[in-house]
Amino acid sequence: MSIGSNGHCLVGILPPVNIRQSLLQQLPTTALLCWLLPAIAGGQPIRFAPLPLEDTKIIHEQIGGLIGFLAEYARLPMQWINFRDYGDLITAFRNGEVDLAYLGPLPLAILQRDYNDALPLGCFRDADGAPHYSCSLVAFGDDNLFPSEIQGKHIGLTQPYSTCGWLAVSEMLRADSRRLDGDGNRFTYAGSHSQAALGVVRGRFDVAGVKTAIAQRYAHLNLEQIAESQRWPGFSLVANTGTLSAEQIAQLREALAELEDLEHKPALLQVTATWGKQVRNGIVAPALCDYSAVAEALVQLPWPIPGASIAQQQQLDQPRPATQPSLDASPSVPDPLPESSLGGPSQ
Repeated sequence: MSIGSNGHCLVGILPPVNIRQSLLQQLPTTALLCWLLPAIAGGQPIRFAPLPLEDTKIIHEQIGGLIGFLAEYARLPMQWINFRDYGDLITAFRNGEVDLAYLGPLPLAILQRDYNDALPLGCFRDADGAPHYSCSLVAFGDDNLFPSEIQGKHIGLTQPYSTCGWLAVSEMLRADSRRLDGDGNRFTYAGSHSQAALGVVRGRFDVAGVKTAIAQRYAHLNLEQIAESQRWPGFSLVANTGTLSAEQIAQLREALAELEDLEHKPALLQVTATWGKQVRNGIVAPALCDYSAVAEALVQLPWPIPGASIAQQQQLDQPRPATQPSLDASPSVPDPLPESSLGGPSQ
């Protein structure tokens, strides 16, 4: 294993196939992420930025296997660069500080608005195998809250540039003639999907917008889905053509092509089965990723997005009474991260 001098984990070239298959089956993902063997002579590592949806450990568990596969197949060393905010990631991409990123549809659309060198290499199939996903409004089950009743409520959002943030929540509320920035509502950016969902359970929020898969993850904590958005295209692996060479992009494309039509590749399916649900079902070519819904929804999005500059929240709201389910009973609940907050206008 190896850690770069700047503290970032490096993914290098993995051993030959016979040794590699054994490693893929026996080593944990976190070990593979930091396995560094001699890279291409004189080659610089590709600076890869994962999406800032979860804490770093969870993100590495989810997509570490994919990045290790790309490093091996394309023979390109990878360097992880983690961001806590989509805005910082997008800015770094535009500034040539990120070569490859894993992005949701809204951040990709925003990035492509004024940066022509952002090239999607394909979108991933969601946990159900479809190349799209949805967002959900969630509330605490005992509250019996309906979307039409969301007035004077405290709403938890993920991040300004998250598809399931302002964009999807506004869409779901409009369907019931309610407004995120009106009807006496206020909103807070929790920083991640998990923290937005757990904020409802803990009583910090009355309702929150999160990815449907994450809402289902916490259903055992009495978290109820009260609305679901339209389908959005799957998350994409995006190359920076301003920093990567044509040869590097071709190598990445060739590696990703191996992840298409996985149902016909049983040997590879055994490898990807150990990856996170977000990427284990493979990828589809960019031409099959429908970004039209994002382009249409972007017209309804205020610009700049309210709260795009997030100030760290130091004081949390009061938790629910102790009669509610204990979060300590569930080992799947991550430790809370510091939240970010912006009080939305109450018009």
